[in-house]
Amino acid sequence: MLLYFLVPQTTVAQGRIVINEFMSWSGCNTTSEFIELMNFGPGPMNIGCYIVTNGTYAVTIPPGTIVQPRQYYILSGQNFLPQNCGNVDSTVMVHLNWNTCNCTNVPIPTTGDGFLKNGGSANEKIILLDPSLNVIDAVSRTSTISASVSITTPAMGSCLSNTFDLTNMNISYEFIGNSTGIDNSFARKVDGDCAWVKTTAISANAPNKTGSTSSNTYEFSTVSASECEESNGSISIQVNSTDVGTFFPMNYTLAYDADSNGLFTANDVYIYGVDSSASTIDIGNLAYGRYRITVASSSSCNLRSFDFFIFNCYGVVLPVQLQYFKYSGVERNAHVFKFRFSEIDGLKSLALETSDGNIVAESLGPFSKNEMTMQAPLSAYRRYRLRMTSLSGKISYSPDVMLPFTNVAGRSWPNPATDKIFTELNAVSKGIIDYRIYNAVGEKMSEGRMEVPEGYQVLDFPLYKLSKGLYYLQITGAPLLYPVQLKFLK
Repeated sequence: MLLYFLVPQTTVAQGRIVINEFMSWSGCNTTSEFIELMNFGPGPMNIGCYIVTNGTYAVTIPPGTIVQPRQYYILSGQNFLPQNCGNVDSTVMVHLNWNTCNCTNVPIPTTGDGFLKNGGSANEKIILLDPSLNVIDAVSRTSTISASVSITTPAMGSCLSNTFDLTNMNISYEFIGNSTGIDNSFARKVDGDCAWVKTTAISANAPNKTGSTSSNTYEFSTVSASECEESNGSISIQVNSTDVGTFFPMNYTLAYDADSNGLFTANDVYIYGVDSSASTIDIGNLAYGRYRITVASSSSCNLRSFDFFIFNCYGVVLPVQLQYFKYSGVERNAHVFKFRFSEIDGLKSLALETSDGNIVAESLGPFSKNEMTMQAPLSAYRRYRLRMTSLSGKISYSPDVMLPFTNVAGRSWPNPATDKIFTELNAVSKGIIDYRIYNAVGEKMSEGRMEVPEGYQVLDFPLYKLSKGLYYLQITGAPLLYPVQLKFLK
């Protein structure tokens, strides 16, 4: 069925939030269990006052919490998750610690079973509610839903107190149905998929590492998008599956770059739509410009996003063909970004800038190489983009790149340590830093504060009160680009 409409100014949800991965405490301590939410897009989502609950405990997300497209939001019982207790690759900084946020209906246990239950036969469920108690997502281990109680959430700023009992609510669950076992990590096969995998390579705050492929596929194409039919074009998305009928009615969120700045923000236009006719999603009468569409199956999962342009009849093409733009790390006290174009003939200039438009590096054509790098001085900025200007003067932007929470520290020694540990640090400004030392189960063992000058330096931290074991040193403060995490033995 072909749907025709002109893009109107309207207010709808700008992104798709899903429960994407979770882990009960299993081999780690109780407070290291986590729940990962993800915004699949197409635009940013304000999840302030949303509620994560299992029918016994409820966590209210603080007001004003914004999650950008393709970004994650981690809830847990401690401030950070040690490697292999939250991510197989690295330590994970937690966005919301439910044991210290004063945002739960009752205290969540820190021993035994916490928010989630451990054990292969545990009948767990997780439900995400919006501030009006509408169900955004809901998953359950089995089709026999575990018991719930009446819950009253706390009032928090603009978040009103709510009272509800899941037993009395009409909730459509995704049933995970995994086999029994002890190592209870659960993740969607790929981000936003409908199918789940158990005992995965845990990957909080990162794409799911299941080694799987999506449970269905899509094929995107434009239809008459470049024909001179007044001032509009059309698209078609083919849904491929052996049981494609079960995916319909498909729903979608269509984002239109109304201000033509190459970004999808709260200032743009978002349309929610439904297509009931298998096996394609067809949308017509689209005005010229840049779009992003996120589609979902009838179960509101099987999520997939597509970026596209509707061109006019004069054969307008993309200003540049950017293949990738990515962060490469810190070299010689500067952030390094790499990018590549499929063609550079129409490229006039490039500018590396922060997401608020502050230019930190610029290069003028003509360009001789398709693959290039640019550097940005160390600063407090964490979000960058590439501004591309064509020979015709058309400006377009790459997707934003968020700098990861990696260490600005260099070497640390000795390891194992005795009464002190030394670490190299590169501070971007003079100021106060705070340091905390945690043991292997996340308990704070010591803390302190010191003033540091700007630039490279070597700091030492006392350890004489600590017994032998594995520890984590956390350093925070305005002089740092982002928190430092170091692991060491004493």
